Order: sequence, then C-alpha cells, then structure tokens
Amino acid sequence: MPVHVVKQGDSLTSIADQHGYFWRTLWNHPKNAKLKEKRKNPNILMAGDQVFIPEKTQRAESVPTGKTHTFRVRGVPARLNLRLLDVWGSPRVGVKYTLKVDNQDFSGQSDDDGQISQVIPAQAGKAVLKLETGEEWKLDLGHVNPTEYTSGVQARLKNLGYYKGPISGDLDDATRDAIRRFQGSCGLQPTGEADASTQDALLQAHRS
Repeated sequence: MPVHVVKQGDSLTSIADQHGYFWRTLWNHPKNAKLKEKRKNPNILMAGDQVFIPEKTQRAESVPTGKTHTFRVRGVPARLNLRLLDVWGSPRVGVKYTLKVDNQDFSGQSDDDGQISQVIPAQAGKAVLKLETGEEWKLDLGHVNPTEYTSGVQARLKNLGYYKGPISGDLDDATRDAIRRFQGSCGLQPTGEADASTQDALLQAHRS
C-alpha cells in the first residue's frame, strides 16, 4: 500500500502537490479516514503520520483531429494566513509588509482584521515577514504540531505572544506559566495544564 510518511515541515497541501493530487482528494479518501479522525485539521499533521496515496487513474477525452485543443489543469492554491495584533490583542490594520517565501517576493498590507492572506507555492518551507515598522519574523512553514503534543501547545503560545522559550516539547515551568496566562486571558481556570478546553481555546485563538 503506497503511503507518505509525514516529516517535520510537511503539510497535506505539500504532500498532495508532490504526488499530483488535490489535498481534499487525499484528506477525504476512505483509507485516510483514521488520520482525518485523529488530526481533525488537514493543516496539522505530526511527523510519523502516514498518508495513503492512491494510484492515479487515467481520463480519456474525445476531440476532433486537425484542431488545437486547450486543457487546463485545475489546482487548489496553498495559502499562508497570518494575523497582526498589538500588545492589547487588537488588530493592526493597514500595516504594509513584504513577504519572502523561498525565492518569491510578495507585498501588501494587513486588512481590517489585521489579516495577511497570501497564495504561496505548495512546497514552500521558509518565509520571512517584514513590516514597514522594521519588525521582522522568520517563519518555518508546516512546523506546528497538533495541540495534544506539548510542542504544538508551545508553538501556538509562542505565536500568540505568551511564550518566549524554545519549542522543546517539555512541559517545564516557563511553559506552564505561559499556559496559565493564556488560560486567564480566555476565562479558563489557570491550572497550567493543557487540557482539552485549553487545547480547543488555543486552536480557536491561533486559527489552526
């Protein structure tokens, strides 16, 4: 049975592009049902997960001879979504930016919700976001693990500004303090434990 073993940095979009499929084709395939139930979100895979890759089928088209025919290959673009917030959690509106994704450059400004949404190459692995204010972030694409792993909790807390440490996967004091601050901001009991309610709140706040 052909499978793709997920590596750190893989996403379902990049895996599908690599094998010549739309990501929805793989995500909705019956043999990936257990993975779909386990991960819930196609953008959140864990290294070691296995994605079933079906065999390709051929499609025949009947066309008259002696003419030129155009065939368009459909595709589902990969999209990088970011949101700019100030220290009070309010959207940073109309901030001009440049975004370098691998070897391609993009530019624009954040919308009324502080959102940046940019179509990027499906196989992109690195990005650098620069704002007109001089701020700069280096992004590793596809490196956020599921929330049931401490590393996934740390990554989201770090992106949301609650955690400053390394993505170690260790539930240490700094991570527990960050969890408590996040729980307090969401009206949850500040236990320092990443329970199911905290994981759900993190997914909602992080939007993935």
